[in-house]
Amino acid sequence: MILTQSLLEEVQSFVLRNELMQIGSIAEEPAFKAQNALSRVVPLVVQSLLGLSERVSGQEVVWSMAHDAAKSEVLSNPHKVLYANKSISDRGAKLVNWLLGNRYEASLQEIVVTTGIRPESLSDLVNIVVPVTLGVLGEQLAEHHWSAKALSQWLHSQQPQPVSGRGLPTLVTPTDRAPSRGRPTAIASRWLWVALVVAACLIGYLLGYQPTTEQAPVYPPSASAPTAAVPDGPWDANNPAALLANGSYSKANGSYIYDRAGVPVVLKLKGGVRQIIGANSTENKLYQVLVTPASGIAPGARNEWITFDRIYFESNKAVLTAESMWQLLNVASILLTFPSAKVQLGGYTDSTGSVLVNNRLSTARARAAKATLVKFGVDSTQLEAKGYGSRYNIASNTTEDGRALNRRVSIQVMN
Repeated sequence: MILTQSLLEEVQSFVLRNELMQIGSIAEEPAFKAQNALSRVVPLVVQSLLGLSERVSGQEVVWSMAHDAAKSEVLSNPHKVLYANKSISDRGAKLVNWLLGNRYEASLQEIVVTTGIRPESLSDLVNIVVPVTLGVLGEQLAEHHWSAKALSQWLHSQQPQPVSGRGLPTLVTPTDRAPSRGRPTAIASRWLWVALVVAACLIGYLLGYQPTTEQAPVYPPSASAPTAAVPDGPWDANNPAALLANGSYSKANGSYIYDRAGVPVVLKLKGGVRQIIGANSTENKLYQVLVTPASGIAPGARNEWITFDRIYFESNKAVLTAESMWQLLNVASILLTFPSAKVQLGGYTDSTGSVLVNNRLSTARARAAKATLVKFGVDSTQLEAKGYGSRYNIASNTTEDGRALNRRVSIQVMN
């Protein structure tokens, strides 16, 4: 979709031409009030996302949400996504609330007073505008193949101009905040990222919302999540990794792409965070180890390595790609739920290249994953990072699939 108007105008136009203000409590409002409120809500949402993109690693969070939006039906079938169960999910408003903090209520009250719209109708409007805005961003992302930085730069060019008085509330960006001293800064930063983890997890299933998704099973500590039947491996039938990986090598990014995440499960985490992930995913495997008492785990199982199945690096570099942030956000929220857990991140390479170079690269990649988890709020004392180079290969190095499987970062629960 090539925009012929600004982001703000496109979002407003999409809401109007798809009659999205004819659902929920907004339908009961006079048209002029609803449209007046819409013209104020869209800039509020855009500036909220812009503020997020200006935070540390916030560009990757916005990119991930927009990327997921591009794969959803929020633009092709908005009524299904937004009003699937005859009610509008409140997750969009929660996201804006987390981003604005104590400015959220004041901003909405300003719009209520200015436009005369009811508070419940305004909340419904925010819950519609957030996924639509992410959907439009996702379309632009897919159209132009933007990186997280490029998307952020374009978003910055689309920001509305704040007005005084009873117009759009001026948002405070991170550089506007008065500096604080000592530990309070670290604490505030940590809890900011806790909120962003929660927000990203909620948006992840907001955009692909299905009524049955909420009923996905939650497995208690005493039960193991079912796994899909293991098919014949695509190569090297004597190699366990070939049989269990369920995926294939991608020439596009030079990585191994894992398939068959398994049946959906819901993880209930600290602070009401809910993750909907696959039973075979890295997140669920890690969670099952952490949530199960030591007496309930088979000998040696707690110290088994769990391979990240959705994080990738630029070729021959220790630079994480933007799409890796989603799984790292998920893992961060799990580790925040178990603050006493100690885990180790291990980096590995294939056997090509020199031993010295492989050891350096694997160490740098493990440390990059650790640094990202710390940015997402995990206490650095919970994490260790070590590189193992080409030792401990899990697959044959004679094929592209095998070498891609060996280039990995894994996580191990130490305590």
